[in-house]
Amino acid sequence: MARARRSASNALSLIVEDTITPYGISEKTGGDVHNEMKLFALPWPVEALRALGNADVTLRVALSSFIAPNPSEASRGVRYRYASHNLRFQLNRADESEAQFLARISKAAEQPDGPASDEDDLWDYGSNRRHVGSLHIDQLTCKASDLARRNLLVVHPVTGWWKSKKLLAEGLPSVRYALIVEIDAEESDTELYAEVQVAVDALIAAQAVVQV
Repeated sequence: MARARRSASNALSLIVEDTITPYGISEKTGGDVHNEMKLFALPWPVEALRALGNADVTLRVALSSFIAPNPSEASRGVRYRYASHNLRFQLNRADESEAQFLARISKAAEQPDGPASDEDDLWDYGSNRRHVGSLHIDQLTCKASDLARRNLLVVHPVTGWWKSKKLLAEGLPSVRYALIVEIDAEESDTELYAEVQVAVDALIAAQAVVQV
């Protein structure tokens, strides 16, 4: 309740609604594969976060999508055979470039449950607890200067019952998902929202020029 009442200048939320085609058929092998992942370069308030230095800030992420349950009785209770698709999110590390981040995620994503969260990533729940169901929520608290360098987030699929060559031969299904990313500087006196608003306005203006 106290958080809802205080000023939002030192907190912000970014919301994404998008679609993803999680599975496809390999042109090389003809087998079913993970087809697509979405990379977001988040419009972080970099200067404001750097100015906070070693002060702690909290990052919260929520990822949601609607799954279709497998009608087969044999799939009940089987983690990767009940849901039509499963999505996961991953954040880059403070010392990791975009190329290194994508290479790490691509290599690990072919595992049934995708890349696990490392202990060093500071997530409160981690992959073992947050990767249940179709709503995944987690948060981490770290130094503001470190979070300033962690602005890359990937949404990627792991195994679901739609990942079947027989089913994919009839068409590649796309699914809708929602992603919410929030930064909270708590009691720190800073203007996180103002810097992001400028960046978002610039993106909107650039898109308008391209569309014209």
